[in-house]
Amino acid sequence: MTLHIFNPSHDEALAFGAATYCPSSAARRTADAMWDMAKWWKAPEDDILRLPSDGSLKGVSVPDWSIVERIAPWGWDAHIVRLLERLGAPRHLLPTAEELSRWRILSSRRTTVRMLDLLKRNMAGDARFSRVLRAESQWCTTMDEVHAAISGYGGRAILKAPWSCSGRGVWMASATDAPAMLRAEKVMARQGAVEAEPVYDRKADFAMEYECDGRGSVSFEGYSLFATTESGGYQGNVVASQTELAERIAGYGICTTADLQSLSVLVGDGLEELLGKAYRGPLGVDMMLTPQGIHPCIEVNLRLTMGRVAIWQARAFPCALPHSS
Repeated sequence: MTLHIFNPSHDEALAFGAATYCPSSAARRTADAMWDMAKWWKAPEDDILRLPSDGSLKGVSVPDWSIVERIAPWGWDAHIVRLLERLGAPRHLLPTAEELSRWRILSSRRTTVRMLDLLKRNMAGDARFSRVLRAESQWCTTMDEVHAAISGYGGRAILKAPWSCSGRGVWMASATDAPAMLRAEKVMARQGAVEAEPVYDRKADFAMEYECDGRGSVSFEGYSLFATTESGGYQGNVVASQTELAERIAGYGICTTADLQSLSVLVGDGLEELLGKAYRGPLGVDMMLTPQGIHPCIEVNLRLTMGRVAIWQARAFPCALPHSS
């Protein structure tokens, strides 16, 4: 039996970096309102743990650990492990401290920077990827590097905190924008770095979903198409068949379905090279359509994603497609 847990505080917990983190009220409300999300993909014999909305463990229904074979949270972090330990979860069902540390590092946006460099190298001279951008991104650990990146990108850049989610921790900056640069200094002081990338003209957001087996193999699970606010905040996913999603993405006139298929293989191979045996579990690679082509890696999310949920919803209710969730 698998025990599923929806812990939307996961990205916050990664940013905090310690088990003593207390989820924000917004994260707790979301966890309470959507606690049974796993109903879309769980097996009949599985169970779902409902996290307490007040942050305490009072009233939590403790599972029968003797029949639990696996725990599957939205994402693994030190906070959810500590909570499960307090509920009596057996040690063998939980990741080790070494695994948690490694996954946290891989979950930072530095993985995005490394992935873009790897993809550019692997695309070099290959005509199949003529519609894929050789996108830029820099990992900055000093304010001098931030200023240099902004200057190199024409005076404006998108800055991103190493750990954040749903568009938070992302802001536009120029060298003369004092509040934006002060924010960069504060993020760097807390998290050690910021990612800087050029400003792209976004036409649509989509993602490719994968599963890592922890033994070096990565399998492609499907496409997802989603909407965001102007600032990049998540709004919702399109629930439709994979064929329709690919056609919708290609319908913007920027790429073809064949381009998407080739890119899914390229990205999967890149993930195998980048992650190897260092991570096991679900992940999503956010991408973007621009007038110049496909941006192949906006972000790598080493956890479940709403795109993966939309894929499961489409499989569960094929007759009700398409709609948005």
